[in-house]
Amino acid sequence: MMKKLILILSAIIAFCVNVNAQYGNREYFKTVVVIPANAEIYVNNELLGKGKYDVSFENRDKVLLTFSAVGYETVSYYLLRSNTEQTITYQLDVDEAFENSIGGETATQYANRWVPITVRQGLTEDEVWLRIMSIVRENFEAIEKTDKSSGWIKTFPAITPYKASDVRTTLEIAPSYATGERQYKVRISFEKRKKGSGDDGWIKYDRLLKTYKDVIPNLLNSVGGGM
Repeated sequence: MMKKLILILSAIIAFCVNVNAQYGNREYFKTVVVIPANAEIYVNNELLGKGKYDVSFENRDKVLLTFSAVGYETVSYYLLRSNTEQTITYQLDVDEAFENSIGGETATQYANRWVPITVRQGLTEDEVWLRIMSIVRENFEAIEKTDKSSGWIKTFPAITPYKASDVRTTLEIAPSYATGERQYKVRISFEKRKKGSGDDGWIKYDRLLKTYKDVIPNLLNSVGGGM
């Protein structure tokens, strides 16, 4: 009889411990829910879940949360243990720069890389220069450097503002001596920063803004022999 009673008491104690582990001491855990549901959740820079995750606060008072999803702005927050909410929901902002840009093969072909332009036969140097400058001025308001004798052109960065970020675009054109033919090379560069991050916040952006998608094709067709 005593043995049976001990077994019953042991089962009750084990059950209570299990319940306490799951539902007790909830101050040690908070549930994080992120929209969209496929957003990656990083806790102190370690990927631990997607969409929803129970964050442990045992032996710490705060954690660094980072949420990331394609097409949305990546954000980071410190979540405090003292936060009175048990479930915290985060809605990521749509990345407007992503929506207004092109990735994939087109971006790989034109963004942030030098593209050669072989000058079409029959065009004089004056005609080539006029065609290049016409396309540059159609797309950029301010030119930082222009030297007809050397063939160099560089625009000032054109900043395109979005809700949560900015993208700046710079066009460079220079003579190329890679072959025996008359050639130029052109590069359109993109950088992105979060709002309020200042001049140190600019990082290379490997996408092509739709606003500038025709710049290089137009140069290839007008000055060169086509795409």
